[in-house]
Amino acid sequence: MNCPNCNNEILNENINVQTDIAKCQSCNNIFKISDALADSNSDGFDLNNPPKGTWIRSEMNQLVIGATTRSPIAFFLVPFMVVWSGGSIGGIYGTQLAKGEFDPIMSLFGIPFLIGSIIFWSLALMAIWGKVELTLDKHGGKTFTGLGNIGLTKKFTWDEISSVREKQSNFNYPGSQGGSILLEGKRRISFGMGVKESRRYYLFRAMKNILSKVKSNKNFV
Repeated sequence: MNCPNCNNEILNENINVQTDIAKCQSCNNIFKISDALADSNSDGFDLNNPPKGTWIRSEMNQLVIGATTRSPIAFFLVPFMVVWSGGSIGGIYGTQLAKGEFDPIMSLFGIPFLIGSIIFWSLALMAIWGKVELTLDKHGGKTFTGLGNIGLTKKFTWDEISSVREKQSNFNYPGSQGGSILLEGKRRISFGMGVKESRRYYLFRAMKNILSKVKSNKNFV
């Protein structure tokens, strides 16, 4: 039997058929034996059949798996930010520019509004054009979250990763439903925040599938 979390083989002494419980010695995951057997028998996941809003492609001995962060929340965020930026930022800093005068008190008062504008405009742009991608090769890979080529990249090697799991979040909004994907082992890497649940599930299952092949010394590209 293999662990449903990290896919490492479970030692016989960690399997208790009478209580229907098993424990993985690699990632300390505790699970029901019956559930694991049911999953292994009925798992219909197809890596090469990505759902709408996700993709998979091969590039120069690399595998690229991604998902868009497009979300209906953009219909709310964009008009909200136009009003927010025009009213707050324009009112505080625009009036100073128009008068050709600098007001240090008003400028300091406007800093929270400026920071808020940057954060919410980033969310709005991600909801329109953003993406999350995994670029993987035989040595490891990297996660990318951003717009086009601009964003946050986190690199890792396969010997640093022992398991993949989903983490749910209490922060929910339309189209996202919260949550992220965690790569765990010698280090922890989180990605996938803001991706619609069905798309994030594909990324999660794809990464588990590929990690399983890596641990079994199988080629996945």
